[in-house]
Amino acid sequence: MRDTYSDAITISRGLQDLDGPNVNPMCHTRVYTHGRRVENALVLLHGFTNCPQQFDALGRRFFERGWNVVIPRYPRHGYTDRLNDSISELRADHLVAVANRASEVGAGLGERLTVAGLSLGGILTGLLAQTRDDVERAVPIAPMLGLRPIPAPLLTAMGAAARTLPNFYVWWNDTLKEKLGPPYGYPRFSTHAYAALFECGRMLTGLARREAPKARSIVVVTNANEPRLDNRFTYRLVESWRAHGANVETFEFARSDGLTHDVIDPGNAGQKTNYVYPIIARLIEGA
Repeated sequence: MRDTYSDAITISRGLQDLDGPNVNPMCHTRVYTHGRRVENALVLLHGFTNCPQQFDALGRRFFERGWNVVIPRYPRHGYTDRLNDSISELRADHLVAVANRASEVGAGLGERLTVAGLSLGGILTGLLAQTRDDVERAVPIAPMLGLRPIPAPLLTAMGAAARTLPNFYVWWNDTLKEKLGPPYGYPRFSTHAYAALFECGRMLTGLARREAPKARSIVVVTNANEPRLDNRFTYRLVESWRAHGANVETFEFARSDGLTHDVIDPGNAGQKTNYVYPIIARLIEGA
């Protein structure tokens, strides 16, 4: 009989071996285990141009509760050089592959696999919910499926243009530029990498229109105070899943909560993790 836990650890070491000397130590792939397979395992998927440090505090909370936890680093993310050009080489299949490998690890570390992710991680969580029948519960948080005020056809055209036109970089904050924190996230993004993000989103919404997700339960989290993200794209995803009879719950943080798009990272100024984390934890647990 195969040792499922041992197999998972072997796969996880392969992910960790990808953290070379050019990767910020704060951004290494995290694998928190109790030395054995336990009832619950959790995979946490970070946001675009961020790294596993974003989810570390939340992941440790679940580890302290007896869960085994995996937080993978995406390719081209988490480098010590925050202005590196490597991010432009990111592709959608790279992201999907890492999310699937992390889920293989999680499935071996726990009897019950839960996956949660923010923004780009929310898209990848949705793809795992759509395609993997070993996911017990999926929690996409603010999946970056569309932007205001750009309609879906124009967003698709923009994504195609971003893939084919020469790459360039855009500051997340034109005023702070390279001074923007947190110190482990990138202060700018590559248009080619952004195209990879939206390609993952198109994959998800296309699959969701055609067939039911394979995850046993899904809870989709949105934020009414989103500064740019258009929640209507996420609402349509929920409608697609429900049209196939899927078990999909929803939760929306109120506009009056005054939350930023990144509701997870304690390293961001003005964060409200003392308020957000207990809610996200309950949704992950299914309580």
